[in-house]
Amino acid sequence: MIITDLLTISAFLLIARAATREKRGPFMMLFGISLLALSVVGHTLAFTSVYGALTALTAEFGVGLFLVAGLLARHHKHARPFFYLGAISLFACVLLVGITHFVSSDRVLINKATVLLELGPDDRIEELEGTLSLFDAQYERAFPRMTLKEDEDLAQVYLIRVRSRHVEKFIRTLSADTENVDYVDVNYSVGLEEPIVTEPVQFVSGPVLENDPLVADQWGLDAIDGHEAHAYLQDITPAEKARVAIVDTGVDANHEDIRSVFNASPGSSDLHGHGSHCAGIAGAVTNNGLGIASLNWEGRFVEVTAYKALNDQGFGTIESIAQSILDAARDNADVISMSLGSKSPTSPKIIVDAVEFALREGSIVIVSAGNSNEDAIDHMPSNVPGVIVVSAVDESLRKASFSNTNTSLDRPIAAPGVNILSLRSKGGYVRMSGTSMSTPMVSGLVGIMRSLDPNLSASDAYKILKDTARDIPDSGQVGRLINAAEAIKAVHSVN
Repeated sequence: MIITDLLTISAFLLIARAATREKRGPFMMLFGISLLALSVVGHTLAFTSVYGALTALTAEFGVGLFLVAGLLARHHKHARPFFYLGAISLFACVLLVGITHFVSSDRVLINKATVLLELGPDDRIEELEGTLSLFDAQYERAFPRMTLKEDEDLAQVYLIRVRSRHVEKFIRTLSADTENVDYVDVNYSVGLEEPIVTEPVQFVSGPVLENDPLVADQWGLDAIDGHEAHAYLQDITPAEKARVAIVDTGVDANHEDIRSVFNASPGSSDLHGHGSHCAGIAGAVTNNGLGIASLNWEGRFVEVTAYKALNDQGFGTIESIAQSILDAARDNADVISMSLGSKSPTSPKIIVDAVEFALREGSIVIVSAGNSNEDAIDHMPSNVPGVIVVSAVDESLRKASFSNTNTSLDRPIAAPGVNILSLRSKGGYVRMSGTSMSTPMVSGLVGIMRSLDPNLSASDAYKILKDTARDIPDSGQVGRLINAAEAIKAVHSVN
C-alpha cells in the first residue's frame, strides 16, 4: 500500500515538473504517466474489492492533481483545469466513502423494506391479511422448497416487503400477534469478514514434496504440518470424495488451480474475489504443477462447490445466507465453510434454524470468528450452536492482532490467517489476511477427514481437531492450532 501511494504522488510530481519545463519535459511526462499506470495496476492488485481500489485511487489522484495545479500556478501556466479535475476526483472519493459506509453498516439493509416473518406450524399467512393490507405489504415464502416435514419453522418463514417508513410499526404490530406469529425481525445486511492488509513477513520453508510452484511461499502449510499430511496422503485412497461448500461471494470455477475439482453449483462465478480465495485455501489441487497447494493432494480427496450468499460487493442478508446454507445442505455438502458475519450478540433465529437443518443433514459447519479483536460470542454466525469457530494466528503462531477470540464458545480452534496465499478471481494468486482465511484452512482439513470417514460427525470431527492440535502461547484466547497430519492419521487409523 505504501509503495502504491508513493508511486501515485511521484507520478504526479513528475507530470507537474514536465509541464513546467521545456527541456526534457516530454521524457519526464512519459515517465510520470508510466508510473501512474503502475500505480493503477498496484492498487488493483492490493485491493480485493473494486470500491476499495477506486476510493484509494480517487483520493490520491485528487491530491496529485492539486499538486500539479499548484506547480503550474507558481509558473503562471494553465492550472485551472487540473484544479477542477482534482476537486472532482476528491468529490468522487468522498462519494465512494459515503456509499461504502452506508452499505457496510452491520444493521443497514440491502433492501430496507424487507422483514422476515415466521408463523406457527398450524398458521397460514392469509390469517394476517388485515395487517398486510393495512401496511400494503407484499409477501412470498422465504424458503419455498422447505416442507413442514423437513422443518416446521423454516417452512413457515415469509419474506415481506413493506415501505421503509412503516417497517418499525409493522414489526411491532406483527409481534403483538402472538397467536399467529412466532418470530419477526428485519432482514438485515451481513457482510464478509473483510480481509486485513498486513505487511509480508519473510520465512524459510524446508524441503517440500509438492511440485506446486508457489508452495514455498505458503507458511501456513509449515505451521499445520501440511507437508507431512501430503506425504501421508500419497498412498491413501479416500472412501469417497468429500464436498466442501464455500458460502461466500461465489467462486471462479474456471481458475486453473481449482477447475478440475469444482462441482457444478450456483456460485460458479466471483466478481468480488473473496470466495475464490477461500476456495483455494480449502481445496486447490495440490501437486499439479500449478500455483498453490492446499491439503487436497492431487485433487483426490475434496471437491469444491459454491453458494453465492453475498453479492459482488460482499454483502448479503440473513435470508440469503440462510438460503445458501440450506441449498448446500440439500446438495449433500460434507463441510459448509462460512467466512462472513456481523456483530450480533443474539444469533438470528433464521440462521440458527438453517445451521440446525444442515447439521441434521450431516454437514459440518465451520465459521470465522471475525476480525474485530473482540469476543466472537458477540458475533454471528460464530455464536450459533453447533458450529466450529476458527480464529487466526500469525507467522509467529500468536493470535493475529485483528482476530476475535473464540474460547468462550463450545468449539474453538485456531489456524494460520495472516498473509495467506491463494486464488485471485479471474486468474493469478494473491495474499490476504483474516479469519476468512483461517476458516477454509480448517474446512479443507475437515473435508479430508470426511473423505476418509464419510460417517464422521460434527462433534467427532471437532474432538479430533482439538485432540490432535497443539498448544500455542495464545491458545487460551483462540484455541489450539490445528495439526493436519495428526488429525488425518487419527481418522485414517480407525477406518
